[in-house]
Amino acid sequence: MRRSPALTPAVCLLALAALTACTDTAGGSDGSAETVEDLAEEGLTGLALLHRGFEGGDPETDQVLVFHDPATGQPLHLIALPDGAVDPMASSVPVHSQFSEDWTFFAYATTEPNAVNVAVLTDPEETDVEEISYQPVETVTPAAGEILSQPVIHGDRLWFVSDTEQGGAPPQVLSVPLDAPTGTPNQEGSLALGEAQRPSDWALTPDGALHIRNSVQTQQMNAPGGGSLVVRQTDGSVVNATLNVDGGQWQTFDGAQVWGEGTAVLRPDAVAGADASPGAYLVAVEGQSHEATRLLEEADGPVVQYAPAPGRESVLLQTEEAWFRVDLADGAVEETAEAFPRFHDASMDGWPLAVRWATEPVSGGTEADPSGDPSGSPSS
Repeated sequence: MRRSPALTPAVCLLALAALTACTDTAGGSDGSAETVEDLAEEGLTGLALLHRGFEGGDPETDQVLVFHDPATGQPLHLIALPDGAVDPMASSVPVHSQFSEDWTFFAYATTEPNAVNVAVLTDPEETDVEEISYQPVETVTPAAGEILSQPVIHGDRLWFVSDTEQGGAPPQVLSVPLDAPTGTPNQEGSLALGEAQRPSDWALTPDGALHIRNSVQTQQMNAPGGGSLVVRQTDGSVVNATLNVDGGQWQTFDGAQVWGEGTAVLRPDAVAGADASPGAYLVAVEGQSHEATRLLEEADGPVVQYAPAPGRESVLLQTEEAWFRVDLADGAVEETAEAFPRFHDASMDGWPLAVRWATEPVSGGTEADPSGDPSGSPSS
C-alpha cells in the first residue's frame, strides 16, 4: 500500500489552478494566470481524447489526456499520464471509465508489477515534472496467486477484476471506496466463463448497475419496416446489441461508453476481407420493438468511435478520416456536419482514444465526493 498527501483536497485544488499552464503548451490560451475559483467555474470541457504517442512521441511514455474544442479540434488543455498507463497497441480500451467525473482521479492497471493504481491530478510544484499531470498516489496490490485488472471509476467507488493465475474459477468483480482503495473490497459479481473458458465481458450502466454479458438473457425484437435486433439489457440500458438489417450485421462497440436508456450506437460487423459499411446505426428499444436510425451513411467509412453529449442531444462520431457532429431531437437526426479532421498519435490504430465529451463544467464534489462515471494535431 502507498498513500500520499496528494490525495488531500488542497492539492487537488492547486492542481486545478495549474491547468492554465497546459493551455500555453497547447496553444489554446495566452497563458495568463487564473484563480482557483475562476477555473473551478470554467471547468474542463471539450472532447477529451487520450493520445498514446502525442505529436509523434513514444506511445509508451508520451501519453497525454487532451481536451479539444468540439467545434474546431483545437487543443485546449494537456495533462500528462503516468508512463505506460494505457497499452499503446490495444485498440479497444475503455478509457472512458478510467477517469472520475470531475477529472481529479485516473485509475489504471500495470502488469509488472501487477497492480491497480489510482493517480490524482497534481500541481507541478508537488512533483519533479514541469507540467500538470496525473501522479500515482495509491496502489492496490494482489494477494499471492491473484491478478488484478480492468479498473473502472464510477461515483465514489473504484471497480476492478480479480482473477487467479491457475484459472478455472470465474474472475470476480470487486469494488472499493475511491478514497480508500486498499480497504476490504465488496464482491459485486462473478464473470461467468464462456467458450474456451473466456470470462464474460462486463460494464457499468450510467446509473452504476453491473452488467455481466453472459449472465443476462437476450431479447429479440423486430422493427415494423424490417430488420431484427437482439439485445442484452440491465436496468433499462442496452449494453450489448446486434442488428440485422438490409443483409448486413451491426454490433455494439467493444469497450465503449454505454449510451443508456435503451439506446445504443452500433458499428458494422465486417466479414473478413470485406469492406465495412459506412457510418453507424443508432438503435432505440421501445417495448418489444425498436427503431434504427442510420448515421453518416454517406461517410468515407465506418464509425470507429464516438462520444455522446451528457444529455444525449448530440454525438461526436469519428471515422478513419474525420470527426462529425450529429445533433438529435427525441432520437431523430436533426443535423449532421463534419467537425474537423481526425487526430493522429503513435498507437497501433494511429488515432487517440475517445474518453468523454464534457459539455459543461462539473460543479462541486471535488473536496468531499470524488465522483465519476463507470471513458496531437489534426491530419492534413
